[in-house]
Amino acid sequence: MSEGRPVRKRRSSEQDARLVDAVVVPRYAAHFARLLLASVPSDARNVLDVGCGTGHLSFHVLSRLGSGGRVIAVDRDEGLVDLARRRGWEEIGRRLFFKVEDAESLSFGEGVFDAVVSNLLYPELPDPARMLAEVRRVLVPGGPLLLTTPLRGTFVEALDMLREGAVAEDDAALAARVEADAAREPTPETLADTLRQAGFAKVEVRQETFRLSYRSAAELFADRLVRLVGTPRWREAAGETDADRRLAGMQRALDVYHGGGPLSLTVHAGCVVAR
Repeated sequence: MSEGRPVRKRRSSEQDARLVDAVVVPRYAAHFARLLLASVPSDARNVLDVGCGTGHLSFHVLSRLGSGGRVIAVDRDEGLVDLARRRGWEEIGRRLFFKVEDAESLSFGEGVFDAVVSNLLYPELPDPARMLAEVRRVLVPGGPLLLTTPLRGTFVEALDMLREGAVAEDDAALAARVEADAAREPTPETLADTLRQAGFAKVEVRQETFRLSYRSAAELFADRLVRLVGTPRWREAAGETDADRRLAGMQRALDVYHGGGPLSLTVHAGCVVAR
């Protein structure tokens, strides 16, 4: 058992959990999960899903295992785990188990799991090295970690509008915040280096690009998915005191660039297979 760090639980409301389930999962997280699922070893008997959210990946992983396989799924958000448990899947409590746990302080012993999967938890972690150390501890020697994250350049179209605003206003502080936000996503090279530094010897990073398409900039900014996964970060980069003005400027600038017509946001999906 991991010692010395408290479990950092949180609890989304039922409404927020259902919003994540209805919007983020099918339109965003599912693209990343598909890359990960292709590498799940079918002969694994015990698989850990770290950052399971509302449980969709956990269920699909289980469906790829043999009849003796089982999935333990953990997330520190009690609201998301509650929704996962209420789904009514027949395998819950038999071969599929949900627990509230912190990825940085797992309660399992060493070498318990044949494989570990994690879909989109990595970009939320303040210190990914802690989670990677825990994952390596609970994996059997040579067992795979399958991990996804957006890569550098995701949502570049929106960030470029903020960059132009910083130039137009000669605002060095804004420019610095925009570049700091852009650097939050790893490149394939820096992601692989992080995994190697955590003790994984064989690391492969796969990348696939998809796009979120809109009929106009107004539709983009009204999209519930964008409001959940994009807008909070853009507001932070814009600066809270000027966020509304600058986001409105981003929308106008995108309309100018695209003539008020169709446009898209680029998402670079990265999937790591590490042992």
